[in-house]
Amino acid sequence: MTEGLIAFIADPMLLAALLLAVPCGLVAGAIPGVGGKLSIVIALPFLLGIEPLAAGVFLLAMHSVVHTGGPVPSILLGVPGSGPDAATVLDGHPMSRRGEAHRALGAALSASLAGGLIGVAFLAAFIPFAGPLVNALGPPERFLLTVLGIAFIASLSDGRLLRGLASGCIGLLVATVGMDPISGVVRYAGDLLFLWDGVDMITAVIAIFAVPEILQMAVAQDSATADPARQGSRLVDGVIDTWRHRFLVLRASLLGALVGVVPGLGGEAASWMAYGHAVNSSRDPRSFGEGRVEGVIAPEAANNSKEGGSLVTTLLLGLPGSSGMTILLGAFLTLGIVPGPAMLGENIAATWTLVWTLVFANLASVAIFIAGVGFLVRVTQVPGKLLFPFTLALALTGSYLSALQWQTFVIILVFGVLGLAMKRYKWSRAPFALGLILGQPAEIALYQSLAIWGPGFLLRSGSLILLALIAGSLFIGIRNGRRKPTGQVPVSIWLSGCLLALFGGAGLLALGYPTETALLPLAVAAPGFVAVLLDFALTVRLQATPKAPPARTTPFLADWHRQLGWLLAFTATASLLGLSPGLPLLTALYLRFIMRLSVPRASLSGLMMFLLFELVQGQVMGLSAFRGLLFGGM
Repeated sequence: MTEGLIAFIADPMLLAALLLAVPCGLVAGAIPGVGGKLSIVIALPFLLGIEPLAAGVFLLAMHSVVHTGGPVPSILLGVPGSGPDAATVLDGHPMSRRGEAHRALGAALSASLAGGLIGVAFLAAFIPFAGPLVNALGPPERFLLTVLGIAFIASLSDGRLLRGLASGCIGLLVATVGMDPISGVVRYAGDLLFLWDGVDMITAVIAIFAVPEILQMAVAQDSATADPARQGSRLVDGVIDTWRHRFLVLRASLLGALVGVVPGLGGEAASWMAYGHAVNSSRDPRSFGEGRVEGVIAPEAANNSKEGGSLVTTLLLGLPGSSGMTILLGAFLTLGIVPGPAMLGENIAATWTLVWTLVFANLASVAIFIAGVGFLVRVTQVPGKLLFPFTLALALTGSYLSALQWQTFVIILVFGVLGLAMKRYKWSRAPFALGLILGQPAEIALYQSLAIWGPGFLLRSGSLILLALIAGSLFIGIRNGRRKPTGQVPVSIWLSGCLLALFGGAGLLALGYPTETALLPLAVAAPGFVAVLLDFALTVRLQATPKAPPARTTPFLADWHRQLGWLLAFTATASLLGLSPGLPLLTALYLRFIMRLSVPRASLSGLMMFLLFELVQGQVMGLSAFRGLLFGGM
């Protein structure tokens, strides 16, 4: 273990690489759609020719602090920096809106630091046991872990278990769109080539979680957080909260590290499972989603701790624990660092150097984060209606950068409408995200389980334990539902009808696919259809009581058409005129005619956005800017 520490002391280049990588990782995490994977791809060409270990330290340090920067847009703007940060939005952004941005950021920072260090300790402790631990988790356990995660999250859906389960089924069903990983048959995509690789995960997560919050800015009368006079929280308040909930931090960090060890799960599953654990272990689970600091602490601790767990299998066995680690593994191989059993033998010094990289990167990120947090919080004091076009443009840019296809704007529109409807009618969006993220690995694991053991895979000892945990999660959800006061659940005939048509149509189309291709779609469509139907019937019965509040009194519904109009305007402009000059032009028009800014100020804002687009896409990322379909962009 001391070999790695000595390497840092003896080689200044390693320390320089780390100190340069940390701010790059924080910035990448704070820009929605960039994240760890894209930042590795961008940085790798500049590292070729550098000493392999120094380049590896740079990439690992940058990747490990991405999720420390992710809470910044999640908390301040309600826009997740990456998929795993979506869980932080649920409680972090409400805290920011009521004037507790500093406290939420302090909690996220301290929980991230604690989680990162616990993940490193986990990695150091499990290095000798990495092989046996991973080999003990076969396909049955990996499949049932997905089911457990969805049941876990659905059980915290504010007493609406059926809606949580249906939401998870929607996510799993969307994950089946595209080419089947088993047979290669294209499902639900037809001739739409951009869907053959599936629905882009980052785009769907941004649309479901960020877009409804951003559109709320367009009709809100306040700032992105609260009045500056109410900004009374401090960073240290969040640090104190983290210490007060230190056992939650420990449990969430260990959960994240364990999830990170399982190949294919990754940080998204870790953050949502940790959030679910925070809710289920709380004395007041129904208050989550309204600004509970535990809803920030748990996912952030798990987010960072999973890096240590993922590195166990990635570095020592060559089995990436997440999609980000897959990119990192490829980068290591490109640089000449070969993960595998040799990292425990002749390359043990390099292994410990990378372990210490995680420690120093987490510590360095704290100092940089604290130095810039004051400016970041002041951004949230800008009126929400003024911030709206810039934030939505940022979300659209992030979605485009994640896939580099203009069709992502169509996905933003479709799933943005779905996210608006789910928020309005109180359908939990968290199970959707988990189902979407884990759908493909779950399908592969299910196929492998049935091919090797048949239905008997459910009788394995590990499977029985996980089935018991699934049953326990469902029991908790049923118990919470019985405690939910009657007459307080909004119902929508059109939303329920659309979801019934979705599940019914998907099931009928799946009947025409080969058996192995239709397996997961049928297994998802049937329970999803039943869950929506039962929820509709039960909710209608509850709404028959005189205490049911009329839905038209909700401000969200009153502004429904305006929000849909702005979403359509921005996605259509981005598609037809491109990110640049389309969005800068629309932003300038919005500022001039909606916000009533002067012509020079509105024009200057649009010009600055245009120059930023051109600089970031063309000069920094080396990408050719999408100019829109009207100008021949494809």
